Amino acid sequence: MGVRAYFRAPVALVWTLVGVVAVGVVAAAALRIGALAARSPVVADPTVLDGLAGFVFTVTFGAVIVVVASLVWLPCSLGVAYAVGSRVRGDAASFGDSIDRLRARAEPLYRWVKTRIAIEPIASRLLTENDVSPAEVAVGCDAFVVPALALDAPALQMAVGRANRAIPQPGRERPLAVGVGFTGLALAGAVGAGTIGSTAVPMRPLAIGAAIVGSVLTAALDTAWRAGAYARQDLDEGFG
Repeated sequence: MGVRAYFRAPVALVWTLVGVVAVGVVAAAALRIGALAARSPVVADPTVLDGLAGFVFTVTFGAVIVVVASLVWLPCSLGVAYAVGSRVRGDAASFGDSIDRLRARAEPLYRWVKTRIAIEPIASRLLTENDVSPAEVAVGCDAFVVPALALDAPALQMAVGRANRAIPQPGRERPLAVGVGFTGLALAGAVGAGTIGSTAVPMRPLAIGAAIVGSVLTAALDTAWRAGAYARQDLDEGFG
């Protein structure tokens, strides 16, 4: 139901488009920086790190790109969750409302990032009394924290508390499979367009663009499913 609501929620589609643009800007900047760094004597010198400098740089730089792109997508995911969850509950949600909700929940949203990466031995130094430790999140309920922030909870502790009441639902793999399948088809189409015919756009930008659109759509569908699964449950029953 969450995925169906996603395609019927214009606000969610707008936030997905915003996410595509934002991640695209990150990718474009990364390509520019990567091209400049590849010409660096340190990276190109075969004597540095026994000739593995280029490989180490590629892996490290790729990981940094993924992290930055994920952080850029995070506020968009809250916008998608707000739009989809509101629609599932039968509530109205405008783009302006979603921006107001994002402004109000930005701090706990990024505090949630700290919780997700808080592993020993850095957890004690990374987390403060305003954060939530990973041990406080019930197994399988972490998927509902962002929907809880988007729809109900103004603080991270409250969002985690509501997410812990939610019952994990089966079926999350289906929208993920759809997104991955779409990404694969888009990449194949981009490679084909760049290999066959006389396209004015080189194959590499086409492939990168297809990967970005597919990845963001996959993340949006997953967010929509989680928001729908959360919004359908009565989490106040039995709690005063």
